[in-house]
Amino acid sequence: MTRKHKTVDSLQKQLKHDLLASLENKIADICQKVVEKQIWDRVYNGGNYIGDGEDPYQHTMLLLNSVTVGDIKIGYKYMTFDIFMDSEKIDSFVRKGVHDSNEWNAHASVDSEDVSEYIPLWIEEGTEGSLHDKEGAHYMENSAMELGNGKLAQLFANALRQEGWNVVRV
Repeated sequence: MTRKHKTVDSLQKQLKHDLLASLENKIADICQKVVEKQIWDRVYNGGNYIGDGEDPYQHTMLLLNSVTVGDIKIGYKYMTFDIFMDSEKIDSFVRKGVHDSNEWNAHASVDSEDVSEYIPLWIEEGTEGSLHDKEGAHYMENSAMELGNGKLAQLFANALRQEGWNVVRV
């Protein structure tokens, strides 16, 4: 689809609109799926966080559900957005009273303190000096490598081509 613009401002507005639409309709979903796959592979389906023994750790899956794309900024020469773990989507659950050995607090300390905001960081980088030290899963680090090396630029270029833009990478 060829569009004709009478002013540079009109052209810039259309490009800005198409970039935002590409991010919201396609690229954010791709980025989110990359991070979710890394979390699944490195935290839930293997790695150091599956638990062991007779009573393995039961995952809440809230880390997986906290992947968020946001804080979008579009200027005339740049576009930025963040892919992050929204700790507001990770709830704690503190069990009260006497409970059997199979029930534990979820995302709370042994002192029943809510620590849910630290979960993404602790799983990404690991813990040391806790009751159960773990190596970091590095799901965000690996996601950044997977989306790096021009992959995001290629995704945007392809999305803009579908909107009729003649994108040339140099």
